[in-house]
Amino acid sequence: MLDWIAEKILNSLSLVPAWFVEESSPNFALVRAMFALLLIILVVYLISFWPAIRRGMRLVFMRRQ
Repeated sequence: MLDWIAEKILNSLSLVPAWFVEESSPNFALVRAMFALLLIILVVYLISFWPAIRRGMRLVFMRRQ
């Protein structure tokens, strides 16, 4: 089960770098790893700043009403 999930995640991580680098290129694994690292950083950023983001969104939507 975990193998199936990891395979799906790696396939989805290969999609965006494939737009910029050929999959047969020797640098493709490096580009895919950098893209995966960027996604991990984005997720950690969103989790850590979620209270501030939520508070800001609440203020924006309260002003509209």
